[in-house]
Amino acid sequence: MHVEKLFKALACRWRIEILKQIAKQDVCICELEALKHIDKTTLSRHISLLENVGIVELRREGQRKRMVLKDPRVMELIKLAEQIAEKVGEV
Repeated sequence: MHVEKLFKALACRWRIEILKQIAKQDVCICELEALKHIDKTTLSRHISLLENVGIVELRREGQRKRMVLKDPRVMELIKLAEQIAEKVGEV
């Protein structure tokens, strides 16, 4: 994966929120639909992008699809970016 694709995929607050949910535990897509502020179509697009870029993997369990982080270091990157953004915001 090119670093540009990774950063582009992470450049959306909705996708970051989805990843934070997944980082807590692998979740079923139906559980993510409980995020009230995002409609199903938009959620589906974000999930597809995260999967296509290779950040998450979808695993079928019966009729359900579970999302799993392929590399948990993505969350370290997000945390570091948030810290940098906070520090830069202080200037």
